Amino acid sequence: MMLNAVGVKRSEAVYFGDDNDDIEPIEKCGVGVAVSNAIDEVLEVADVTTESNDMDGVAKYIEKNLL
Repeated sequence: MMLNAVGVKRSEAVYFGDDNDDIEPIEKCGVGVAVSNAIDEVLEVADVTTESNDMDGVAKYIEKNLL
């Protein structure tokens, strides 16, 4: 797993996603963030929903919560 390679614990990882291939990583990271225009399956498993990717949701989440 890539987290092990860079020395990051799962509980400390944040993953952003919007489509089917993002479901498993969202479930396995400490915080799973979906953009508001993600597919329903991603919205259901995410811990947090941020604004859409068209509205810079990922950048806004990072600025507010990680910096």
